[in-house]
Amino acid sequence: MAMLPSDSLHHGIVENSPYRTAKGVNQEAGKLGASWYFSRKEIEENSPSKKDGIDLKKESYLRKSYCTYLQDLGMRLKVPQVTIATSIVFCHRFYLRQSHAKNDRRVSVSQ
Repeated sequence: MAMLPSDSLHHGIVENSPYRTAKGVNQEAGKLGASWYFSRKEIEENSPSKKDGIDLKKESYLRKSYCTYLQDLGMRLKVPQVTIATSIVFCHRFYLRQSHAKNDRRVSVSQ
């Protein structure tokens, strides 16, 4: 699968990176592998949310909404931007493996 230069730049993927696995390596049928580096197509086709009936437009909205929330919260708490960015990356990674349908972003773990 060839990636467009814009895909690489947009997702922080470096084509010749040692962290980028070859297609099919570390992948079970239809699942994302152990790597954290994926093309846009891999993300869209293998999303757990998609498998649970959430379309791409809704999933994009949910991702944008939690990013906006985390950015706003971080700014109000006056934490460094790198801390805010890290929290956003962790959320993206979580929702790469978990469905939005099964994990409501507004529900606290302690409830």
